Amino acid sequence: MITTGQALACGLTVGQIRSQVERGLWIRQAREVFLSLAHPLEAAARIRVVAHARAATIDRTAAAWWHGLVRDVPGPITAAVPRSAKPNATCGVAADLKRRTYPHEDITEVRGIQVTGTALSVLGAASEHEEGLVFLDRMIQKRVVTVPELVAALDRNRGVHGLARVRKLLGVSADGSESEAERLFVRMLRSEQITGWKQQFPICGRPWDFAWPAERVGVEIHGYAFHRHEDRWNRDLAKANSIACLGWIPLAYSWKQLNLAPGDCMRELANALAARRAELL
Repeated sequence: MITTGQALACGLTVGQIRSQVERGLWIRQAREVFLSLAHPLEAAARIRVVAHARAATIDRTAAAWWHGLVRDVPGPITAAVPRSAKPNATCGVAADLKRRTYPHEDITEVRGIQVTGTALSVLGAASEHEEGLVFLDRMIQKRVVTVPELVAALDRNRGVHGLARVRKLLGVSADGSESEAERLFVRMLRSEQITGWKQQFPICGRPWDFAWPAERVGVEIHGYAFHRHEDRWNRDLAKANSIACLGWIPLAYSWKQLNLAPGDCMRELANALAARRAELL
């Protein structure tokens, strides 16, 4: 793909550019944007055409692909255009365009194309992905992006359509993802009519998120940031081991498990409680 400006910079004249088009060697994709007949219109070329033809910032799934974070580029190229952009600008590549302006902290240039930064690209792709929660978790575990970076990008882009869903997926609230996960767990307990629990119940001198003292079952709830801290992981292992030695059943559930497999979580807990109650008979 080449623009008129790039061709002129390479030494071609306007007449030579016109000749390439008239001879069918260059195919016009948009005003002053051409594709060589020798090169197929593949994903990278499609993104470049949209970026140049629309003066666009590539975002969402297309940006994640450009960063190398997803395998497949979407059908229509996802991008943001200035609010002043002409709505009927001709372009030969299908695009899903949104009129929005991103903060400068969330825009970068990669291989000559203006795209959203890594954190916002991950959030945007997750908002469109059927398994957005799985995608977010994978990006965090691979250390492509951190939870604080995702939260900061969310906060800078409040009101952007689609990101409210990602905020819920991430479990971000004013008092942190673990508190949100705990509130979700409480709703699940009430929905399943599981009773007898206490919150922040001390066992072996340490508070547990949820405990069933009569059945001696303790549950810890972990938010997204949990698996990013090895020292805390080790402390919680020791915490679980200490109550297991006293005959308690320690269980733990993550924000991801509560969202993707809530039924499995409730069945496991119900089975543990039932087993303990049977022992007490």
